[in-house]
Amino acid sequence: MSIILAFVLAPAILASIDSLVRAALVLRSRPENGRARGEQPRHWLVIVPARAEGTRLQTTMSSIAAAMRGRDDVTALLLLDGEDDEAAASARENGFAVRVKLPPGPTKAAALAWLLSDVATAASAVTAPPMAAPAARSAAATAEGSGRHTLLENVDAILIIDAGSRVKPDFFERFVWPEGADAVQTHLSGVADSHTHGNAAAAASLSERFAQSREDRGREAFGWNVRLRGTGTAFRPKTFADVIPRLVTRIEDHEASLLLTAEGAKICLAPDDAIVFDEKPSSVDAAASQRARWLLGRYELLLRRGGTFASIMAKHPLEGAALFAEIFGRPLSLTVPLRVLAGAWAIREGHPILGGAIAGSAAVDVLSYLVAARGIPRGSASFAASWLLAVVYAPRALTRWLRTDR
Repeated sequence: MSIILAFVLAPAILASIDSLVRAALVLRSRPENGRARGEQPRHWLVIVPARAEGTRLQTTMSSIAAAMRGRDDVTALLLLDGEDDEAAASARENGFAVRVKLPPGPTKAAALAWLLSDVATAASAVTAPPMAAPAARSAAATAEGSGRHTLLENVDAILIIDAGSRVKPDFFERFVWPEGADAVQTHLSGVADSHTHGNAAAAASLSERFAQSREDRGREAFGWNVRLRGTGTAFRPKTFADVIPRLVTRIEDHEASLLLTAEGAKICLAPDDAIVFDEKPSSVDAAASQRARWLLGRYELLLRRGGTFASIMAKHPLEGAALFAEIFGRPLSLTVPLRVLAGAWAIREGHPILGGAIAGSAAVDVLSYLVAARGIPRGSASFAASWLLAVVYAPRALTRWLRTDR
């Protein structure tokens, strides 16, 4: 077997393993049975991290304000990564507190880590004895520090909602925190963004819904952790304070899932009717830019968190192997052509069983997706095209990353 063939076969084999894992998850998945076991958090903190979003935040904040109406157990905070006067004014109109990180950048995780640091600094200022404080400290500064200090006090759950996402008015009534969970992922329902029209958003939404209702439910059936997905993610305060400062990659949701799994923390799905509507880019170009960053982030995760993968494999071999193979198995629009090519090449080089198995796994994935995506063929084509175009956009995304210091 030539070195070049082996180089092509290695990721193709891992992608095929991911295909088998995905099939096993789907077979083991079960719909939610009745009311989820658990309790409703006594006090929520909802954080909306945003950078230069302006009026795009209005729908997000107004939906949260509607869900908060008549309740005294929810506090909402707009975390601005850099100045945004328009967003700040809208936030205050909707009853949000506002924090501004200066200077801005580079990532959402950095902004959240800054918030934790800011709260900790305020707590130190408020609780320090009088002699330890500067003599010139004003009463106004003390009051401001006290306000920041109390932000995380008496909070049972912290919910992250991204710009463009929104919740239903009865979200908090329907949310039940699963027993024993350290972090919870709500169900996401994709909607097209407000600036474009097309079926690509529908295809992306379908893919995410399938991943949660089938793959994540299958993970729960195996006793594995589900995947955090960035928006609609809830943490216990201790878990939030522990994991957020350690995030170093640009795909914070996947990295947080990995770190929590390595530590033995439990990540569960929220009840099916606790839904967050998540805005999806409808144009191929916008989707490709987003996915180029995500694609590079997966390999950044592999490089920077290799030891974490190894730790999970040592404790939970099957779950760890599934996590590792997933890096090479997604997205299907890229790995399916790779597997077809690698399978055909292996057959030609005299390895028909191996080549047939690899190509066969690709065929199964294609058929499964076509069945799931029936009714939106155009959207499916656009969705696949956005991933192919993401490869073209990847160098540009990489250049931007290299210019940014953590």
